[in-house]
Amino acid sequence: MDGAAMSNRPVTYQIGEVVEFVDLIEEKRSEFPISPTSRWYCVVTNPNCQARAALGLHEIGYRTFYPKVRRWVTHARVKQAKDKPLFGRYIFVEVDPESEDQSFYAVRAVNGVESILSSWQETKFGMRVEPAPFSSDWVLNMRLRQMAGEWDETKGAIPIGAKIKLMEGEFADQLAIVTAKEGRREKTIVFKLVGENRYGSLHVDNVRAA
Repeated sequence: MDGAAMSNRPVTYQIGEVVEFVDLIEEKRSEFPISPTSRWYCVVTNPNCQARAALGLHEIGYRTFYPKVRRWVTHARVKQAKDKPLFGRYIFVEVDPESEDQSFYAVRAVNGVESILSSWQETKFGMRVEPAPFSSDWVLNMRLRQMAGEWDETKGAIPIGAKIKLMEGEFADQLAIVTAKEGRREKTIVFKLVGENRYGSLHVDNVRAA
């Protein structure tokens, strides 16, 4: 049997056998290599196009970030947790102006991008209007605040009618609607499974906004 055929055969490993350590963080960094000359810039998107612009920039190799506020939104009498941009039409994109593989022209050409915030700056050609860089520390601070849930308004009390995900019990990982709250300080959530005529209850710590 030749080597090519053997390479296509499935490999069986024994429980406890050490195969390989894969650093997922390093793999992610290889997808978006960090350069010392990269800076963060603010992109203005078309109305309601933050997600589309961020996806388009990601597809051509640019890192993006835009902080989101998470709120309860009522639709058809059901409250759902929804993410909305904190800054309206603005998202941040990391660009390396000295890289041959990145350019502001490519950023502007992405579907959903309207413009890049710019200002008068001193260049080797004199004063010109150029994309204005943002402090990397400021962007990092905003990302940490996002991860800490600073703008998550669904944390805390879960209202009746809220759509939730069950994290424990016989219905774990299923979606449900809160129908009542019971017990001391309303710590017990009574729910009805989505699409089913089945009910149950869990401690509030064992459900999440969905």
